[in-house]
Amino acid sequence: MECCPRSFQSRQRYRFPDVLFHVAKKIYEKTRCLSLGVATSVMKDIHALHFALSELDFHQTLTVVQGKWAEKAELTTFSQYFSKYWLNHRVWRWQCFQTPSGYAATNNPCETFNAALKRGVTMRRKLKVGALIPQLLLLYSNERMVSRPFSTICKPDARLVRRVGAMARANLLSLHSTSKSSIAFLLSDSTVDEQQDVVRVLSRPSPRVFDETRRRTLEDLPVSSKVNKLTANMELRGMPTSGWAVDMLTPSCPCKILV
Repeated sequence: MECCPRSFQSRQRYRFPDVLFHVAKKIYEKTRCLSLGVATSVMKDIHALHFALSELDFHQTLTVVQGKWAEKAELTTFSQYFSKYWLNHRVWRWQCFQTPSGYAATNNPCETFNAALKRGVTMRRKLKVGALIPQLLLLYSNERMVSRPFSTICKPDARLVRRVGAMARANLLSLHSTSKSSIAFLLSDSTVDEQQDVVRVLSRPSPRVFDETRRRTLEDLPVSSKVNKLTANMELRGMPTSGWAVDMLTPSCPCKILV
Protein backbone atom coordinates (compact mmCIF):
# COMPACT_ATOMS: atom_id res chain seq x y z
CA MET A 1 0.00 0.00 0.00
CA GLU A 2 2.95 2.33 0.51
CA CYS A 3 3.63 2.40 -3.22
CA CYS A 4 0.16 3.78 -4.05
CA PRO A 5 0.79 7.43 -3.04
CA ARG A 6 4.17 7.42 -4.82
CA SER A 7 2.58 5.97 -7.96
CA PHE A 8 0.19 8.92 -8.24
CA GLN A 9 2.47 11.75 -7.17
CA SER A 10 2.38 13.19 -10.67
CA ARG A 11 -1.43 13.05 -10.75
CA GLN A 12 -2.53 15.64 -8.25
CA ARG A 13 -6.19 15.24 -9.22
CA TYR A 14 -6.32 11.81 -7.55
CA ARG A 15 -7.59 11.86 -4.00
CA PHE A 16 -7.40 9.20 -1.32
CA PRO A 17 -10.44 9.38 1.00
CA ASP A 18 -9.97 7.96 4.49
CA VAL A 19 -12.51 6.12 6.63
CA LEU A 20 -13.89 7.41 9.91
CA PHE A 21 -13.70 3.93 11.43
CA HIS A 22 -9.90 3.95 11.37
CA VAL A 23 -9.78 7.43 12.88
CA ALA A 24 -12.34 6.62 15.60
CA LYS A 25 -10.58 3.35 16.46
CA LYS A 26 -7.21 5.03 17.01
CA ILE A 27 -8.79 7.95 18.87
CA TYR A 28 -10.61 5.52 21.16
CA GLU A 29 -7.36 3.73 21.94
CA LYS A 30 -5.59 7.02 22.70
CA THR A 31 -8.38 8.29 24.99
CA ARG A 32 -8.77 5.16 27.12
CA CYS A 33 -6.27 6.57 29.62
CA LEU A 34 -8.37 9.72 30.08
CA SER A 35 -11.33 10.18 32.38
CA LEU A 36 -14.69 8.99 31.04
CA GLY A 37 -16.16 12.47 30.68
CA VAL A 38 -13.17 13.83 28.78
CA ALA A 39 -12.95 10.79 26.50
CA THR A 40 -16.66 11.05 25.69
CA SER A 41 -16.29 14.75 24.91
CA VAL A 42 -13.38 14.02 22.55
CA MET A 43 -15.39 11.42 20.62
CA LYS A 44 -18.25 13.92 20.25
CA ASP A 45 -15.80 16.46 18.83
CA ILE A 46 -14.44 13.89 16.34
CA HIS A 47 -17.96 13.18 15.07
CA ALA A 48 -18.66 16.90 14.78
CA LEU A 49 -15.57 17.23 12.59
CA HIS A 50 -16.55 14.18 10.53
CA PHE A 51 -20.02 15.54 9.73
CA ALA A 52 -18.79 18.96 8.63
CA LEU A 53 -20.78 20.28 5.68
CA SER A 54 -17.82 21.82 3.85
CA GLU A 55 -14.11 22.48 4.21
CA LEU A 56 -14.89 25.93 5.63
CA ASP A 57 -17.27 24.38 8.16
CA PHE A 58 -14.60 21.80 9.04
CA HIS A 59 -11.92 24.43 9.75
CA GLN A 60 -14.35 26.54 11.78
CA THR A 61 -15.36 23.50 13.85
CA LEU A 62 -11.71 22.48 14.18
CA THR A 63 -10.82 25.90 15.61
CA VAL A 64 -13.56 25.57 18.23
CA VAL A 65 -12.58 21.98 19.07
CA GLN A 66 -8.88 22.74 19.42
CA GLY A 67 -9.75 25.72 21.61
CA LYS A 68 -11.70 23.41 23.93
CA TRP A 69 -8.84 20.92 24.04
CA ALA A 70 -6.32 23.68 24.83
CA GLU A 71 -8.28 24.57 27.98
CA LYS A 72 -7.73 21.07 29.41
CA ALA A 73 -4.18 20.22 30.46
CA GLU A 74 -4.79 16.46 30.16
CA LEU A 75 -5.54 16.87 26.43
CA THR A 76 -2.31 18.66 25.55
CA THR A 77 -0.50 15.50 24.44
CA PHE A 78 -3.59 14.16 22.68
CA SER A 79 -4.11 17.41 20.76
CA GLN A 80 -0.53 17.26 19.48
CA TYR A 81 -1.02 13.61 18.46
CA PHE A 82 -4.27 14.39 16.64
CA SER A 83 -2.74 17.26 14.65
CA LYS A 84 0.34 15.22 13.75
CA TYR A 85 -1.32 11.99 12.60
CA TRP A 86 -4.87 12.93 11.50
CA LEU A 87 -4.43 16.42 10.04
CA ASN A 88 -1.27 15.93 7.98
CA HIS A 89 -1.01 16.22 4.19
CA ARG A 90 -1.53 12.46 3.68
CA VAL A 91 -4.30 11.66 6.15
CA TRP A 92 -6.94 14.32 6.62
CA ARG A 93 -9.77 13.50 4.19
CA TRP A 94 -12.03 11.57 6.59
CA GLN A 95 -14.96 14.02 6.54
CA CYS A 96 -18.31 13.38 4.86
CA PHE A 97 -17.99 16.26 2.39
CA GLN A 98 -14.88 14.65 0.87
CA THR A 99 -16.94 11.93 -0.82
CA PRO A 100 -20.13 11.98 -2.90
CA SER A 101 -23.47 12.23 -1.16
CA GLY A 102 -24.87 8.82 -0.27
CA TYR A 103 -21.64 7.38 1.10
CA ALA A 104 -21.72 9.08 4.50
CA ALA A 105 -21.94 5.77 6.37
CA THR A 106 -18.45 4.66 5.35
CA ASN A 107 -17.12 7.90 3.82
CA ASN A 108 -15.37 5.84 1.14
CA PRO A 109 -17.12 4.51 -2.01
CA CYS A 110 -14.46 1.81 -2.36
CA GLU A 111 -15.43 0.26 0.97
CA THR A 112 -18.80 -0.85 -0.39
CA PHE A 113 -17.15 -2.62 -3.31
CA ASN A 114 -14.52 -4.18 -1.06
CA ALA A 115 -17.21 -5.45 1.31
CA ALA A 116 -19.03 -7.12 -1.59
CA LEU A 117 -15.83 -8.88 -2.67
CA LYS A 118 -15.09 -10.13 0.84
CA ARG A 119 -18.63 -11.38 1.28
CA GLY A 120 -19.18 -12.98 -2.12
CA VAL A 121 -15.72 -14.14 -3.23
CA THR A 122 -13.49 -14.87 -0.26
CA MET A 123 -16.24 -15.46 2.33
CA ARG A 124 -14.15 -13.20 4.58
CA ARG A 125 -11.31 -15.73 4.63
CA LYS A 126 -7.64 -15.30 3.85
CA LEU A 127 -7.02 -17.42 0.76
CA LYS A 128 -3.68 -18.48 -0.62
CA VAL A 129 -2.73 -17.31 -4.10
CA GLY A 130 -3.52 -20.68 -5.68
CA ALA A 131 -7.06 -20.64 -4.29
CA LEU A 132 -7.59 -16.90 -4.80
CA ILE A 133 -6.88 -16.78 -8.56
CA PRO A 134 -9.73 -19.16 -9.55
CA GLN A 135 -12.12 -17.16 -7.37
CA LEU A 136 -11.08 -13.92 -9.07
CA LEU A 137 -11.49 -15.45 -12.53
CA LEU A 138 -14.98 -16.60 -11.54
CA LEU A 139 -15.75 -13.09 -10.28
CA TYR A 140 -14.63 -11.46 -13.54
CA SER A 141 -16.67 -13.84 -15.68
CA ASN A 142 -19.79 -13.29 -13.56
CA GLU A 143 -19.43 -9.52 -13.51
CA ARG A 144 -18.99 -9.47 -17.27
CA MET A 145 -22.30 -11.29 -17.75
CA VAL A 146 -24.25 -9.03 -15.40
CA SER A 147 -25.30 -5.68 -16.81
CA ARG A 148 -25.80 -3.07 -14.12
CA PRO A 149 -26.93 0.40 -15.18
CA PHE A 150 -25.21 3.37 -13.59
CA SER A 151 -27.40 5.38 -11.27
CA THR A 152 -27.65 9.07 -12.15
CA ILE A 153 -29.55 10.15 -9.04
CA CYS A 154 -28.80 9.82 -5.34
CA LYS A 155 -31.10 7.42 -3.48
CA PRO A 156 -31.31 6.87 0.28
CA ASP A 157 -29.95 3.57 1.49
CA ALA A 158 -32.18 0.87 2.94
CA ARG A 159 -31.07 1.53 6.50
CA LEU A 160 -32.02 5.20 6.28
CA VAL A 161 -35.44 4.29 4.89
CA ARG A 162 -36.00 1.82 7.73
CA ARG A 163 -34.93 4.40 10.31
CA VAL A 164 -37.25 7.08 8.94
CA GLY A 165 -40.16 4.62 8.95
CA ALA A 166 -39.43 3.53 12.52
CA MET A 167 -39.14 7.13 13.75
CA ALA A 168 -42.39 8.09 12.00
CA ARG A 169 -44.24 5.16 13.62
CA ALA A 170 -42.84 6.24 17.00
CA ASN A 171 -44.09 9.81 16.41
CA LEU A 172 -40.54 11.16 16.43
CA LEU A 173 -40.99 12.89 13.06
CA SER A 174 -43.72 15.40 12.33
CA LEU A 175 -44.55 18.09 9.81
CA HIS A 176 -44.25 21.51 11.40
CA SER A 177 -46.23 24.44 10.11
CA THR A 178 -45.98 27.99 11.43
CA SER A 179 -48.18 30.96 10.76
CA LYS A 180 -46.59 34.09 9.36
CA SER A 181 -47.43 35.96 12.55
CA SER A 182 -45.67 33.49 14.86
CA ILE A 183 -42.24 34.01 16.41
CA ALA A 184 -40.96 30.73 14.90
CA PHE A 185 -41.72 32.01 11.40
CA LEU A 186 -39.94 35.31 12.06
CA LEU A 187 -36.83 33.50 13.38
CA SER A 188 -36.67 31.04 10.48
CA ASP A 189 -35.62 31.66 6.88
CA SER A 190 -38.84 33.04 5.46
CA THR A 191 -37.58 32.88 1.87
CA VAL A 192 -37.16 29.11 2.23
CA ASP A 193 -40.51 28.58 3.97
CA GLU A 194 -42.38 30.39 1.20
CA GLN A 195 -41.20 27.90 -1.43
CA GLN A 196 -43.96 25.45 -2.38
CA ASP A 197 -41.67 22.44 -2.56
CA VAL A 198 -40.21 22.96 0.93
CA VAL A 199 -41.76 21.45 4.06
CA ARG A 200 -40.60 21.70 7.65
CA VAL A 201 -39.92 18.37 9.40
CA LEU A 202 -39.41 18.41 13.16
CA SER A 203 -37.27 15.58 14.53
CA ARG A 204 -37.25 14.46 18.16
CA PRO A 205 -34.66 12.32 19.95
CA SER A 206 -35.57 8.69 20.41
CA PRO A 207 -36.17 7.44 23.96
CA ARG A 208 -33.31 5.30 25.25
CA VAL A 209 -33.55 2.08 27.26
CA PHE A 210 -30.84 0.33 29.24
CA ASP A 211 -29.53 -2.90 27.71
CA GLU A 212 -28.46 -5.36 30.41
CA THR A 213 -26.34 -7.36 27.96
CA ARG A 214 -24.30 -4.45 26.61
CA ARG A 215 -24.46 -2.43 29.84
CA ARG A 216 -25.38 0.75 28.01
CA THR A 217 -28.45 2.66 26.85
CA LEU A 218 -29.78 2.06 23.32
CA GLU A 219 -32.46 3.67 21.20
CA ASP A 220 -35.95 2.28 21.71
CA LEU A 221 -36.24 1.44 18.01
CA PRO A 222 -36.02 -1.77 15.95
CA VAL A 223 -32.51 -3.17 15.66
CA SER A 224 -32.41 -2.65 11.89
CA SER A 225 -32.96 1.11 12.27
CA LYS A 226 -30.69 1.93 15.23
CA VAL A 227 -27.57 4.07 15.04
CA ASN A 228 -25.02 4.89 17.71
CA LYS A 229 -25.61 7.82 20.05
CA LEU A 230 -23.00 10.10 18.48
CA THR A 231 -24.49 9.64 15.01
CA ALA A 232 -28.03 10.13 16.31
CA ASN A 233 -26.98 13.45 17.84
CA MET A 234 -26.08 14.70 14.36
CA GLU A 235 -29.75 14.38 13.35
CA LEU A 236 -30.59 17.19 15.77
CA ARG A 237 -27.39 19.24 15.68
CA GLY A 238 -28.16 22.69 14.25
CA MET A 239 -31.86 22.00 13.66
CA PRO A 240 -33.94 25.22 13.74
CA THR A 241 -36.83 25.46 16.21
CA SER A 242 -39.24 25.14 13.29
CA GLY A 243 -37.60 21.93 12.02
CA TRP A 244 -35.48 20.99 9.02
CA ALA A 245 -36.36 22.59 5.68
CA VAL A 246 -36.82 19.56 3.41
CA ASP A 247 -36.89 20.23 -0.33
CA MET A 248 -39.29 17.68 -1.81
CA LEU A 249 -38.24 18.50 -5.38
CA THR A 250 -34.50 17.84 -5.03
CA PRO A 251 -34.89 15.94 -2.50
CA SER A 252 -32.45 17.39 0.03
CA CYS A 253 -32.18 18.37 3.67
CA PRO A 254 -29.57 20.43 5.57
CA CYS A 255 -29.38 17.77 8.29
CA LYS A 256 -25.73 16.74 8.71
CA ILE A 257 -26.57 13.05 8.79
CA LEU A 258 -27.61 13.30 5.12
CA VAL A 259 -24.38 14.86 3.83
